[in-house]
Amino acid sequence: MRFIDALTQHPEIPIFGRVEGLEPDTDDIRDWEFDPIDAAVLRESEISDFFVVKAKHVLPGGTIQDCYLDLCLPERISDYAYFLRDGEIEFRYHHECDGDVVCGVPIDCFGVYELFYSRIAPDVGINILRNGLNLSPHRQYIAEDLGYILRDERRFAEAAEAFQIAADGQPSSYFIYGELAGCYDELGDTERAAKYQSLFASHE
Repeated sequence: MRFIDALTQHPEIPIFGRVEGLEPDTDDIRDWEFDPIDAAVLRESEISDFFVVKAKHVLPGGTIQDCYLDLCLPERISDYAYFLRDGEIEFRYHHECDGDVVCGVPIDCFGVYELFYSRIAPDVGINILRNGLNLSPHRQYIAEDLGYILRDERRFAEAAEAFQIAADGQPSSYFIYGELAGCYDELGDTERAAKYQSLFASHE
C-alpha cells in the first residue's frame, strides 16, 4: 500500500517495510509501496532494507510528539523525519527539526547509537532501549546502544550494567571491553577495570 495509506490505516503498527521491486520511477517516498510489520524490534530482513518506523520528536521545551523516521539497514542510515498533519505527510531532514528525533523501535543490529539519544530528554531513548532488552534474542546490540547513551550521561553504574550484557554475549567489537573498563574505573572498581582493560588490550 502507498506510504500515506500504510501510516493512516495502521496507526498501531511500529514498523513499515518498503516492498522491493514495486518502487515507481520516482524518488518521492510518498509514491512507494509499504507493508506493515507488527514487531516490537527492527531486525535485518531479506525482504527489505528500507523501513519507516515510529519515532519521538522531543521539542526544545521537553514536549514529546509522535512521528516517524526512515531507516536503511544494516547501516542505520536515517535522513528524514515524517509527520502526519491533517491526513498529509510532511517530512524534514533531521537537522531541520527543532529539538531531537529519537527512534522509537529498538534495532537488532549494530549501528549509531545517536538515533536513540535525546540530549534534551535522555530517558526517552533510554526507556525505549530498556524495553527492547526484554524483547530481542540478540540483546547485545540494544545493550550497546543503551550503554553508550548512559556513558555519555555519566551514569556509569547503569552504563556498566548495559555494557556487561553485551560483553557477556557477543559484543560487536572488543571496544566494548574498553568501555566496561572505563565505567568500572569511574566507579572505583579497580579489579574489574583492570580485568576488562586487559581484555581490551589483548585484542589491539
